[in-house]
Amino acid sequence: MAEEKVDPTFTLNYRGKVVAFCCDMCVKKFQANPEKYEGRLPQFAEAANAAADGQIGDLGHDHTDAPGHSGQDGLGTHETSSGKAAPVSVAEIGHDHGDIESGDEREPFLGRLHPIIIHFPIAGLPLALLSFLVWVRTGRRDFARSDAIPLFVATLASIAAVITGNIAHNSMRFSESLHVIVERHQFVSTAVMVIAICLSVIRLWRWNKLTGKWRWCYGGGLAIVSALLGYTGFLGGSLVFGLDHMAW
Repeated sequence: MAEEKVDPTFTLNYRGKVVAFCCDMCVKKFQANPEKYEGRLPQFAEAANAAADGQIGDLGHDHTDAPGHSGQDGLGTHETSSGKAAPVSVAEIGHDHGDIESGDEREPFLGRLHPIIIHFPIAGLPLALLSFLVWVRTGRRDFARSDAIPLFVATLASIAAVITGNIAHNSMRFSESLHVIVERHQFVSTAVMVIAICLSVIRLWRWNKLTGKWRWCYGGGLAIVSALLGYTGFLGGSLVFGLDHMAW
């Protein structure tokens, strides 16, 4: 029997028995309608054959190849408070993790806008940096303010992205390993927002005289915020596609 450590974040006590789940979405689905899935749990459907109170069944959700899952037919073990391994299979509700039903299981509407909004700072901040470099390199006056519009749009979008991202985060639960990534993603994205706001203020303040040290401070800030943007995008990708999504 393969061993699988069950995250206690995704476990429930149901009718005196422990039921473990693969993710927060499965927990919510089971809580919304436990009778719908109860018949698939060996503890209740085949109580006579249950090896222990901690044994639980596969609810028709194939996750054997997903990160963090192992074993055959969903069976594995989890660590108890005594440190001993108890037999367990993760209850999986039968979804592909892209299917979110209506009702309490859905994220708040603003939270669902986060994946859309983030594309504006992703496009705007590097474009502002590129426009600035073209202006510095060519010295042409018609490029003198070409960086301003993408910067202002990206700044407003970064504020909206941070707000919607926090709303989405507050409506979800993450495993311990992903929680660290979430906190880092929040911190870096907030830093991107603050730097973008500061750069927008500088650009407005020095609208006609972005010269000397202000020009280089501004350009350096654009380079830094673009690099941080790439890093927070990498962290966001880790939350969506897994911690090793960039592995070769």
